[in-house]
Amino acid sequence: MYQTFSLRFMVAASKMCQDGLAPLFLSIIVDNKRVSIQLKKKLKPSDFNVKTQTATSDDVNNYIAVVRSRMLNIQTELFAQKIVATPQKIKDLFNDVQSVKQWGLIELYELHNEDMKKLVGKTVVASSYMKHTYVLSYLKTYMKNIDRPITDINASFIKGLYNYLIDVKNHQHNTAVGCMKKVKKIFNAAFADSIITQNPFNSISYKLDKTTPTFLTEYEITKIWEKKFTNVRIEQVRDIYIFNCLTGLSYIDSKFLTKDFIFTDGDGCMFIRKPRQKTNVTATIPLNKVAVSILEKYNYNLPVISNQRMNAYLKEIQDICGINKTLTTHTARHSAATMLLNRGVSLSTVSAVLGHSNQKITTHYAKLLDTTIMNEIKGINLLSK
Repeated sequence: MYQTFSLRFMVAASKMCQDGLAPLFLSIIVDNKRVSIQLKKKLKPSDFNVKTQTATSDDVNNYIAVVRSRMLNIQTELFAQKIVATPQKIKDLFNDVQSVKQWGLIELYELHNEDMKKLVGKTVVASSYMKHTYVLSYLKTYMKNIDRPITDINASFIKGLYNYLIDVKNHQHNTAVGCMKKVKKIFNAAFADSIITQNPFNSISYKLDKTTPTFLTEYEITKIWEKKFTNVRIEQVRDIYIFNCLTGLSYIDSKFLTKDFIFTDGDGCMFIRKPRQKTNVTATIPLNKVAVSILEKYNYNLPVISNQRMNAYLKEIQDICGINKTLTTHTARHSAATMLLNRGVSLSTVSAVLGHSNQKITTHYAKLLDTTIMNEIKGINLLSK
């Protein structure tokens, strides 16, 4: 952040009083923008040299030195806080008009994340904290790492941030909206703390587009499971994907699955009881023979790699198996929910298996397969006598 900054003292002869004294003025110039301030000193215009910026009086010169020093300190402090300096802002600070701290947007977001980090593992899940760190990095890039007082942020800035996420970061609308909601949280907190008196988000509304989850049919899941792979890594990714199709575990939950979360009931049936990483809601998941065989194959320690690499291998599996759908780690969870619902499992039970905090979330997955619809309706003769 580079800004030109200069100070020019002058005596306003046009404002000379009857005693022959005129007020001392100071011009504050930042990036060719100027504002003047009348100082608390008077002297004869002939006693001040504009070129050398000095007076014939030591008292006035000492006063000028003090004023200059204070102005430079204000400008340096603004620069240190990465706040864009303006002549008016410097003038106001000099006059103590802004004695209350001016909070920067980036500064407030950093403090929010610091507080959030302390609660990870207690009341905050790690994935939620990480999402805020990503959004803060986007915000910093958008602002070119130059902080601005949150009181200066307007609706145009907010709309520009959304456009940046779409045009530059190539986010889909729903992903961008998720980011904007996290930024809005900072403004809501600032408004609640009276740091700002108006929230620019109040005039802007971002709504999520309705999406249809991608899921696999049992036939497609079986096709992937029965396929023989010569590449060990692809086989491992296939096994983890099938395991998640059978259990409804998300990528992150399968990554942190250990034997400590595996239990056996009185009938010898095995099940998972584990709090979800995202919501901390405990999910209870019965394990069928295939799921148990996968766990035993890897000694209850699934070889989960990064989400990005998993999705890359799933693309290969999709092509090899001739699946005309885009496979990602999350489609396994969609598939599990859809299979259970189409097998007649109640919405409340599926919600418990998925570890949803709200049963309404589960309805997002309640997509009946064509075969289920056909099987249930074909035996009903409508309008028959």
